[in-house]
Amino acid sequence: MQQKKNNWIYRHSLSARICHWVMALSFFYLLYSGVMIFLHFPELYWGKVGFQGYPAIFKLEDWGISWEEAERLGDRRWGRNYHYLFAWIFVINGIVYLLFNGWRKAFYLKMFPKLSELSYSSLKSFLANYIKSSEKKDMSAAGYNVIQKVSYVFILFALFPFMIVSGLAQMPAFTAISPELIDLFGGRQTARTLHVICTVLMVLFFVVHLVQVFAVGVKNQVRAMITGSYERPKSELEIRK
Repeated sequence: MQQKKNNWIYRHSLSARICHWVMALSFFYLLYSGVMIFLHFPELYWGKVGFQGYPAIFKLEDWGISWEEAERLGDRRWGRNYHYLFAWIFVINGIVYLLFNGWRKAFYLKMFPKLSELSYSSLKSFLANYIKSSEKKDMSAAGYNVIQKVSYVFILFALFPFMIVSGLAQMPAFTAISPELIDLFGGRQTARTLHVICTVLMVLFFVVHLVQVFAVGVKNQVRAMITGSYERPKSELEIRK
């Protein structure tokens, strides 16, 4: 990171900022369109078979919304068109982000935790200090903490790829070319169920992310993600002195 004055730093590159907002927009439309699709088939199954009346592992009806009511709320045709469109935008955006940043050593130092950070004593010490701290300061200007690193690595290199593959396993056009993808999941219905579970995990991550942004200063965080410039907290400047 490059210094810009005494208390300002250049925190996010242009490519990172553009990819961040494209991803945010794509995620919103993927979630919204996915809900529209789900409402037209508001049950989840495990295996190769699944239809109304077949034993399900999850029913929206159990939560007070009947199949007919769910269908009226959803829009499957609109949902599918936009889901496929923004899925490709999401994937291409991810590839562009990795192409711009994956070759830089600083990217790996910033994103991947060191083995020493993953030790039991290090994790215990970090959690103890974080819990005891009455003031949740944003100390990530100098780098992500170990919990952030583990979360981002899991999201970027495990959850995202799994969501993409499980989504492809539900596309008849793709599985016609690669039918073994369905066998990999043990059935199209299993792939759909796992895709929904991944979506729930992504929503939880998004909620926690927003809570953290507001907790440490939403204005400073959003400004940094738009302009790249980040104002370091006074508490951090005092520590550096």
